This record gives sequence, structure tokens and C-alpha cells, in this order.
Amino acid sequence: MDIGISVYPHFIAKDKTLASILADVKIKDYDFVSIFPHALGLIVNGQVMEKKLRNIENTLKGVGIDYIIRMPTSMNLRDHIYHSRHFRVAKAIADVAIKLGAKVIVMQSGKTGRLDLEIEAIQSLADMLKPFDIKIALENTYSVKDTLYVVDNVQRDNVGFALDVAHAFLSAQGDENKLLDDVKLGTEKTIILMIHDNFGKLFPQVEPEDALAYGVGDLHLLPGEGRIPFSKVLKLFGDVPILLKVKNPEKFAKVPTKKGLIELLTGV
Repeated sequence: MDIGISVYPHFIAKDKTLASILADVKIKDYDFVSIFPHALGLIVNGQVMEKKLRNIENTLKGVGIDYIIRMPTSMNLRDHIYHSRHFRVAKAIADVAIKLGAKVIVMQSGKTGRLDLEIEAIQSLADMLKPFDIKIALENTYSVKDTLYVVDNVQRDNVGFALDVAHAFLSAQGDENKLLDDVKLGTEKTIILMIHDNFGKLFPQVEPEDALAYGVGDLHLLPGEGRIPFSKVLKLFGDVPILLKVKNPEKFAKVPTKKGLIELLTGV
């Protein structure tokens, strides 16, 4: 079972370089990382910064860890007003994936706007990436059904589903049975399984600093700190890659080894 960790942009600071973070992940025996090229300075105004690209490539190869690529979370290919700007950045990220030799790009499905624009844009990106054997994994912002609708209508064999279990749990409003039913809808199309924990509550809407006290929202907790039944979810899948998404730097520093994480996932 391949398990990776998402390296969020704010993890990188003066005392923590990308190389040192990658080394820490590798020491804990994880198989790959998810990186955000735009946050590493590789994309400026929709253009690839070739000089910086070589430095990142050398860092990744120097540490010797596999990697997947993540589109910006602001990406919304449904936005009919600024569609060309979103698509320009998306193409630049795809170009980075090609040049770095990554095999998976994860992107969130848009929240609002024109669905037809998103479908057409993903088709174009998929056609661009197919000769390089690169897959697009479309992540559910919340609803599994909505995202699967896009995947199905794109109709490209290198476009699949990135199932974010925590987002699906919020969409199911904490209902375990509904969560499992929703997960079953996307099992066969899932390219990568994304994990973090929460309490399945979207309301009441509160200030970010109050969210944990209320147990509300997309908290990105470690498995076992919320209410998601990960052991039941995992039983629905075969050998699918898993990506841990923990945004808090302190929690990230305390992430267990790969073996420890597997024990967490199978114990809840």
C-alpha cells in the first residue's frame, strides 16, 4: 500500500526547506509527496519559471522520493468570467508535471459556474497529458456525485476520481451510512484516496479560531481525532494509493510513521 503526505506551501519556511521536509517524510517511510508547484515559485502569471524548475527537480531527485502534482485550490474551470486565466494556470501546471515526470495531477472540481466549461477544459488538459502517461484525479470539493458526474462526462481514460473522504463525510453531514454509500459510488474510478478527519458538521458557521471548539468544518485532523470510520472505508478498496492531508504544521511534525498511520486507519 503506497501512502503519501501533502506538503502544503506554508510548511516551507526559513528553518524548513523543501529538501528537509521531503527528507523527514522519507525517514518516516512514506512513499510519495504531493507538491504545489505554483507555491514553489514555478508559476508566475501563468508561465512556467524554467530556471526554478531545475532547482525543484534536483531537490526531488536528490531526496529520492516520488511525487504527485497539485493544482491551486483557487482553480475554478467553471468560472465563465475569468476562465481563460484559470485555464492558463492549469496548462502551466500540466506543463510542470510533464517536465518533472509526475504521473498524477490532483485538482478540485469547481464550486460554481458553468459545468460545460470545466468539462471541456479537463478534456483538453487530458489530451495534452495522455502522451506522457499522466492522469488527472478530480477531487470532490464536497459532493461525490457532483464530481463523478464531471469525471463521467469528460470521457477520458486518463481522468479519474480523487476521493477526499473527509469532504465526503461533510457532504454526508456526519451520517456514516451515507458516507459509505457515497464512497461506493466512486470506488472503481478512484485514482487516489485522500484522508484527514473531521466531525461531519458544516454548521453553525464560525470564525476559524472557533472551528475546533465547535467541531465544525474541514478541520484536516489526523485520523482518529474526528469521527470518520476509516477502517470501514478502506475495506471498500483494493490497493489504492492514499494521501494524508494535514494542514497544521505542528500536527504535520507529529505525523506517525507509515506503519503507525496504517495502525491508526485500521483501528478507527
